[in-house]
Amino acid sequence: MNKELGVEVSEERLRKLMEEILLAVGCDSSSAKTTADVLIEADLRGYGTHGLIRLPAIVNRIQSGMIDPKAIPYIKKENGSCSLVEGERSIGAVGAKYGATLAAKNALSQGCSTVGVVNSDHICLTGYYAELIARMGCVGIVLGITTPLVHPIGGIERLLGTNPLAIAIPSSTEDPYLLDFATSSISNGLVMKAAVEGESIPEGVALGPDGIPTIDPNQASKGALTPFGGHKGYGLCLTIGLLAGPLLGAKVGKPLAQSVADGHYDKGDLFIAIDPSSFGDTDVFRDSVFEHLYEVKSIAKSEGTDEIRIPGERAYKERKRRLQEGLTIEVGIWNKINVLCKELNVNCDV
Repeated sequence: MNKELGVEVSEERLRKLMEEILLAVGCDSSSAKTTADVLIEADLRGYGTHGLIRLPAIVNRIQSGMIDPKAIPYIKKENGSCSLVEGERSIGAVGAKYGATLAAKNALSQGCSTVGVVNSDHICLTGYYAELIARMGCVGIVLGITTPLVHPIGGIERLLGTNPLAIAIPSSTEDPYLLDFATSSISNGLVMKAAVEGESIPEGVALGPDGIPTIDPNQASKGALTPFGGHKGYGLCLTIGLLAGPLLGAKVGKPLAQSVADGHYDKGDLFIAIDPSSFGDTDVFRDSVFEHLYEVKSIAKSEGTDEIRIPGERAYKERKRRLQEGLTIEVGIWNKINVLCKELNVNCDV
């Protein structure tokens, strides 16, 4: 049903629609399901910047040949607890899920594991894969790199990626602790969303192509995003790029930008899993995590603060609510999906 704020759709219908679109452009059922799982989780958790809005770009890259919808990642090299996975131009979610699952399985048998995945597309929701590792019983750490979108402090050219970091830690509660953020002041997805909806972006988060700060998302998309937190965020952004790029034999900076322009996303993603039992009793560890998080939430609050939130807590609550009540997709995004469905002869009715 259409409302002023958007289009209401159930989680089940939206998931099915995503899978149908992906199947229509050549994905097999497994890769379609994996990709839809990641995108729907983004929308369920309130990260609409990394959900359905990303689907047209994925379809475009499949149609252009940049993504192979039937690609099957494989282990290219192993050395002790380290593995290098060749993504074979797979959809980002397919390559990343393979890498995260491999890291967790290896850690459970070896104590810890590091997996690099190269030649796989944008992974969309970095926290999804860290959480996957945590739900398999390990601490999960994921470092990603994107095409250059961010300027270094003191520069005006886009040279760094938004380079996300996600860390998930098992707890004795139902959901793991989950930290997930891009190292830019604003995610590129928020810029995309603002452009689609005809809105402005906040001040101080982007430069236009002339190097002058802008609140126009269309100018920001031609210019560069700003690292968060000044020199600290810049340093973290740069470091993550080095670990997810050159460490894995993947590209970074201008060579990565040229690679993308040539139709090949030659970047990397790094997945680290640590089995808590390597250091002590797993149950004691989980209880200790819970106890400290409870301690954080229970301290005296500053004036005007109703609740101290733990990273990931809001997203988990939002997911439960939207599973019950359904999702509202912004009109501008839904219109793009409607156009895509007509092109692919897919039923878009909700």
